[in-house]
Amino acid sequence: MFHCFTRILPCLLLTVLAPLQVQAANGLTFASNRVDVTAKPDALKLTVPYTFENTSKRTITISRWDSACSCLSARIQDGKMAYKPGEKGKILIDFELGSFSGTQVKTVMLWTEDDSAERPSTVLTVAIKIPVLFDITPKTIFWDQGGEKETKSFKLKVNHDKPIRILNHSGTNAAFPYTIKTIRDGWEYELVVTPSDVSTPAFGMIKLTTDSAIKRYQRQQAFVCVRRKK
Repeated sequence: MFHCFTRILPCLLLTVLAPLQVQAANGLTFASNRVDVTAKPDALKLTVPYTFENTSKRTITISRWDSACSCLSARIQDGKMAYKPGEKGKILIDFELGSFSGTQVKTVMLWTEDDSAERPSTVLTVAIKIPVLFDITPKTIFWDQGGEKETKSFKLKVNHDKPIRILNHSGTNAAFPYTIKTIRDGWEYELVVTPSDVSTPAFGMIKLTTDSAIKRYQRQQAFVCVRRKK
């Protein structure tokens, strides 16, 4: 049995050490590959810094970076791309917040000149929590094709120190007639929907315009859907 263990042990060590060898080969060691931040409700843009150090024994040159989301862009502080052993640097990730709200998790991939085109050596993750001042729960209400035309409701709640009122509203599909009930003006509403037809699959939006002073909360949407029968 001991003989078998001595054969297995090198394999176990290779499995455990493999990630460390990849990191060592990379040469750029980041203080953290993930940053969690909270944005202000009215923020339009947020910059997240990532610090790193060349912990290898050779010069490492950053060749490029990319993200799947057009809302993200990256830049190297001072424009420095090559780092000798022991040198430190900083990458700044700029996030265009636009109409985002809630928690948004995005990534930026970083290549050095040693990396293959298909495999970046570093993936940086940013998780940004954008306050939801006008909350719609749930985001989508479903009915089953051929099922009951039962009444269902969205709960609309304001999570702010100032009231936010609904100024206008409209639906994109007449098959989903609705009414809006005021529970507490400026603070709480109920959006009640009763579909007129569930015989065929259908989709619609109920668009809300509010008096929020912050642009991202001025236009809100609730979604309604009759799901195709399985």
